[in-house]
Amino acid sequence: MGLAGLPAQADLGLALAPMRVEVRIAPGGQYTDSLRLSNEGPEPARIRAEMLDWYMDDTMTPQFNDYYEQERDFSCRDWLQINPRELDLPENGSFRVRYTLRVPLETPEGEYHCGAGFVTLPSINPEKPAMGMRIAVRAVAALYVIVGNPASRPALRELSLRVLPDGSWEAVAWLENQGLRHFRVQGFLEIYNEQQQLVERLEYPLIPVLPKRVQSFPVRMKTTLAPGIYILRSQVDVGLPELLAGSTRLVVEEPSPTKQ
Repeated sequence: MGLAGLPAQADLGLALAPMRVEVRIAPGGQYTDSLRLSNEGPEPARIRAEMLDWYMDDTMTPQFNDYYEQERDFSCRDWLQINPRELDLPENGSFRVRYTLRVPLETPEGEYHCGAGFVTLPSINPEKPAMGMRIAVRAVAALYVIVGNPASRPALRELSLRVLPDGSWEAVAWLENQGLRHFRVQGFLEIYNEQQQLVERLEYPLIPVLPKRVQSFPVRMKTTLAPGIYILRSQVDVGLPELLAGSTRLVVEEPSPTKQ
């Protein structure tokens, strides 16, 4: 019997708290604390700890892996130690996992990020042989290490509208962080027609814009846009005394006729 005919293992769940940690450490210093890891599934779970790199992709989805070359200058993964590296959690049980961050003495001022990850492993219970597809579950805490007194430098780079393959629309903002510390956005995008009537208001998701990069914010719309002229306006609170605001005028054209 192939895998498609076998039951998948379900009802797995890991909970981790806190999910985000920000800590200030001087060069050459270290910091130790713990994370609470809980098994919310109905069966015992074997769990392995991981030291991870991570970043936000163009769809605002965090991506985790052992190493990302583009995060080399901003990663704290090599500073992170987790103890224990493997553990067994009973069903509905929890455990405090200790972690330590050791910052090298020569580390320049800036903010560095990495992930403390925990992934389920196959059971080694001889009384319950594995069968079917086994689903690994991962929980990750995002760690931010602040060295010195870095600052974010937010900038609104571009606003646009685009139609998706399914015919729906989304508004897209590109925000740049020219600084050395992440910021988070809280604000909205508004689409107006040529008569200055509000077509739709969209809230930004609360995700980080990491240092020295441009982050796209694609937000799906409920409205289908007819051909015409539209004004796209954005207002964002990025933690500065002043709001980040901008607008642009866009033309939505008639769709090209489909070739037969």
